[in-house]
Amino acid sequence: MELFEKLSRKFALFLYKTFFRVLAFLSKISYRCEARKLYLKKGDSLTRNQTRQIKRYWNRYTKDFDISFHKYYIKRTGKFDVRFIPDDLFAAYIDPYLNNREIESGVADKNYFDMYLKGFKMPKTYVHLINGQYLDNDYKIITFKKACDILVKEDRFIVKPSMVSYGGKNIKLFKNVKFSEIKKYLDSDISDNLIFQEAVEQSSVTAKLHPDSVNTIRIMTLMINGDIKTLHSSFRIGVGDAVVDNASSGGIYCGINDDNTLTNYACDAFGKKFNRHPDGGKFGDLDFIFMDKVRETVKAAAQRFPHFRLIGWDIAIDKKDEPIIIEANLTMSGLDVIQTICGPVFREYTEDVLDEVFRNATKREPYIDINQFI
Repeated sequence: MELFEKLSRKFALFLYKTFFRVLAFLSKISYRCEARKLYLKKGDSLTRNQTRQIKRYWNRYTKDFDISFHKYYIKRTGKFDVRFIPDDLFAAYIDPYLNNREIESGVADKNYFDMYLKGFKMPKTYVHLINGQYLDNDYKIITFKKACDILVKEDRFIVKPSMVSYGGKNIKLFKNVKFSEIKKYLDSDISDNLIFQEAVEQSSVTAKLHPDSVNTIRIMTLMINGDIKTLHSSFRIGVGDAVVDNASSGGIYCGINDDNTLTNYACDAFGKKFNRHPDGGKFGDLDFIFMDKVRETVKAAAQRFPHFRLIGWDIAIDKKDEPIIIEANLTMSGLDVIQTICGPVFREYTEDVLDEVFRNATKREPYIDINQFI
């Protein structure tokens, strides 16, 4: 290898590694500013003894620590626990350690979940739009007209971005669509990457509080000590005329207890509590008898993604009370939602995670081969 090639490779690798370090640093700063300005309320304070306990616990792992997040979570849940994970440390250190962010943007393309999760129950896909190319549900290239022809035959379908999407943004429900309508939508250049899927008919249990949206279960899995553990789970519910249940789109969420009942209150994205659904129903009246099936499903599915050790799964329940995988969130999987309503995200595995991330971290090189670009 020539000297200029060696220098080019070294510089390119430096830039590549630096990008993720800077991303983590800026994430940490952003989360701290957001917590103080948007989330903390008057009265969100801790006693001296509580503050002392929290700092004593976290100083074992890092001195770069902001107690604002403990104030928020402890006041919202009413539970004092030193194990709450601060959002800034999660974004800057824990999530990037557990999950391979370098390859996430490709693996997380929803258009490929049919292949990754083959054998699991998922919504039927009618059309894929990948990098501007239309494909049918067997991944065979089709024309623009053929894609429209397939879609107009369906009474109802959902379209959503397959990449760089979160919070239920740009999800659209079509009903009895005409050729001209779907053509106009696709001609609008909304995205080069979309997925068109069946609209799930949900269980009467999950529909009870808000039938207009497909209300889903967010359940987290953790790959640790050679096993898959299921962590906390929450029930996400739409509000008003919303067709999605995401908290960032106005939805609310309540916790699912270990005995499969729901907590008797819910929260929105800013931690505001609701003792009843805004449309009238009581949360505690529901009993999710299908949760054992949900846990079995995500434990099996998580084994398909060993590059991503912490995953937030969105699971719908169909009209036969069977779990359907809607989405796998491979990074930044809803820590705030879970901790606001359920408690410390890693539960009894908190010390195992923190010891590995902060005390016994194993060095790993980036997975990209810089040589191919030099």
